[in-house]
Amino acid sequence: MRLIHIVFFFLFSIGLTAQSDKLLSIKQMKKDMAEMLAVVEAHPDPFTHIPEQEFMDAYNSEVASITQEVNTLDYYKKVARIVALIRDGHSSVRMPAGWIAKKRRQHGVFPLSFYLSTEDELFVLKNYGDVDIPLGAKITKINDLPVLDFLAAIDPYISYEKKSLRNTLIDDDIEFYFYLVFGHSNDIKLQYNFGTEKEITVSNISLSQWGSNYKDTREESDAAIVKGEPYSYENLGHGTGILKIYSFFARDLDNYDRFLRNTFKSIQEDSIHSLILDVRGNYGGWPQISSKLFHYLTEYPFKTFAQNTLKVSKAYREYFYELYPDLRHENYVFPGHLHSIDLDAIMRDKIGSFKTRDFIYNELPKTRKYEFDGDLYLLTNRDSYSAASSFAATFQCYQMGTIIGVETGGTKIFRANAMHKKLSRSAINVNMSTSKVLCACYNEEFEGVTPTIAYSPSINELVSDMDTHLLYTQRIIKMVQKKKEEEMDN
Repeated sequence: MRLIHIVFFFLFSIGLTAQSDKLLSIKQMKKDMAEMLAVVEAHPDPFTHIPEQEFMDAYNSEVASITQEVNTLDYYKKVARIVALIRDGHSSVRMPAGWIAKKRRQHGVFPLSFYLSTEDELFVLKNYGDVDIPLGAKITKINDLPVLDFLAAIDPYISYEKKSLRNTLIDDDIEFYFYLVFGHSNDIKLQYNFGTEKEITVSNISLSQWGSNYKDTREESDAAIVKGEPYSYENLGHGTGILKIYSFFARDLDNYDRFLRNTFKSIQEDSIHSLILDVRGNYGGWPQISSKLFHYLTEYPFKTFAQNTLKVSKAYREYFYELYPDLRHENYVFPGHLHSIDLDAIMRDKIGSFKTRDFIYNELPKTRKYEFDGDLYLLTNRDSYSAASSFAATFQCYQMGTIIGVETGGTKIFRANAMHKKLSRSAINVNMSTSKVLCACYNEEFEGVTPTIAYSPSINELVSDMDTHLLYTQRIIKMVQKKKEEEMDN
């Protein structure tokens, strides 16, 4: 029965979206498919989770299915379905730039946001309009399609390693997935349970109304990232401070160095004995950023990565030629490593070869004026990904402190340093990893960083606008400090 639902809604969406979008010709789509396949060459090990022949059979089947003109959204499904087979969150497909913004200008914005639990239960999280539906309500059907069937319908198009990360990607972009399945995001019929089973049809709101309401409720992390300073420190009182790292990316490394120096000076002046590091919702960035922070946290050697293996490919080389035409000059002097990218190897080593580096990630102790020597606590959730999960892996490997939360969405073995390719005819964007990364104390594929103390907020806690995860951590710190005081008294 589930398969019938899925087939029906996909057939319906093809007819609906094709009425308003520009159609791509058969020739255009086949040329873009060839471009996409060429980009796969850049991946260090694309056939780890699927045999190469099976991958190519799927690719050839998609190409053979191109027998008529379709719109960009329906063509996206063909491209995304192939790339998702690689099982790599950094290797993914996106619609053309501005696609969703144009839809929102034309048809409005879906006014609700959701939380999709790891158990695949969908809950209303925020309301940016005046929809008569309670926060925390559990959605059971969407346009008469059971939630599990909806998830089964979109799963083949999502690139991910762990299902927990997949569910984050879905609830972060639910409006797009409505377009993917139903061809629209307006007048979505929701069946929900909040004590009793009810039904409501949710209409879109204007882009300006959504923008105003979203700005009013925008999280601190969004504002910091937009500002270009994705980090903050706060003294929580009673000897506890929190350092939030929303992204391991900094536009200006000098500013970041100043932030660290000033922050740890404040931490010392505030007499902080327990420092909370928060990488919840952090999707990654540069290992160099995490290493700079670690030097304030430990007096011992550590590794940001255990190993990084880069694949030298024609696709990756051409990518840099387009970005920096001067690289074509034979006498060009290559700069040092761009974080974890070895430009010299990419541009000069043999195509198809691999460049493995490990010793460069060995960090010897560096003396910092305001080094922290108290207790460390790290907050993680399923949104801790890429450089954030590798940060957690190093933190755990070298036993720097206590991790509180849930297993990271990022894994200890992952592919990264994605190159980007805009397909020439459809303008669909393909991201493709170019390196394989092994984190400190890595073990096996799809293994995230598990917490020392598990904590997962309930849906009621998530909609409460209270950071119960942080409050829980503060209670633990009080217990630890009380125990220390009792031991000193004895």
